[in-house]
Amino acid sequence: MLQNMGYEVHVAANFTHYGTLSGKSNQKFIDWLYKKQIVVHDISLRRGFGNLLDNINALWDINQLMKQEHFTFIHVHTPIASVLGRILGFKNKVPVIYTAHGFHFSKTSAKINWLIFPIEWCLSFITKQLIVINKEDYALAVRHLHTKYIDYQAGVGINYKLLQESTLTEHIKAKNDIIRKFHLPENVRIIVSVGELSARKNHRIVLEALQKLGRTDVHYIIAGKGRLLGYLQELSIELNISDQIHFLNYTTAIRNINLAADVAVLPSLREGLSRAGLESIRDGAYLLGADIRGIKDYILNDEIGQTFNPRDSEVLARLLSQTVDNTRVQLSQQSINQLMIFDRKNIDQQMYAVYQKIGMENADRFRDTLG
Repeated sequence: MLQNMGYEVHVAANFTHYGTLSGKSNQKFIDWLYKKQIVVHDISLRRGFGNLLDNINALWDINQLMKQEHFTFIHVHTPIASVLGRILGFKNKVPVIYTAHGFHFSKTSAKINWLIFPIEWCLSFITKQLIVINKEDYALAVRHLHTKYIDYQAGVGINYKLLQESTLTEHIKAKNDIIRKFHLPENVRIIVSVGELSARKNHRIVLEALQKLGRTDVHYIIAGKGRLLGYLQELSIELNISDQIHFLNYTTAIRNINLAADVAVLPSLREGLSRAGLESIRDGAYLLGADIRGIKDYILNDEIGQTFNPRDSEVLARLLSQTVDNTRVQLSQQSINQLMIFDRKNIDQQMYAVYQKIGMENADRFRDTLG
């Protein structure tokens, strides 16, 4: 998009320590950037304030980049990058767009998370454009922050044309593939979750619900990797359901997994706007999602899915009992029309307008970076 608008695009990110991505996916992304003739900068940005030395080095590197490249504007996406980017943008008189993928402080977050709010409040004075991706964050930002422009944008965009292309035949084929892969019984019912194995993603509650469900024909597939793998494996043994739990590690075959699902479960304790849930809906799975910001935004009615308290395994077990045996049905046109706000085309139109606005206000600069 930015190249089509006449910009030279730079991407600054940590390509050495790439988090929950696989090494193969990280390299694939780098290759794609070079193929698109995007200038790549490997910066030592690390998640969390605990990696202080790396982030100090990143501060220096980003400052040098801004001095050398004379960027028209920068667009930051992650919390630490947003802090460093906005401070250095202010110092170097480069306007900053910040897409907040879910504030760490919210109605359902721990009280300690609100210690971050004063930092965000202060930085809002030097932020040109704030984009928030759920309605709760938008209401908070409009009420309390001082950013020049604040826009609500429904995520980063999903190809929702596929909403009308998921068929029962595809579901049966994908399910049979999963049955063969894991040597499951033919009459199996499949629950799927996609997300890293972390406390925030809360897969534990699904294991507890599955144990309460008491059905050996229901199996749970988790696509993701993370530090809680061992803990979840041990918990499944304690609950006597280990034969029903299957860990897929990191995978890019998300559509096939969702197509195989009889029910998708998204039990997170905190989200910005979970892409995993949007993709499960896209692929025709019925979604049981935590009743939190960033998930309930798109569970618009009972045809799409239902919400539950992510700390209540009894309620989740009851919902699974009510839904896991249901036959897949095509969403109504009314539901599809409501979901198109999350479609990639709609998001691209919104981003084009943002880039055009910020670019025109800073027409004396001639380059752009994404960080």
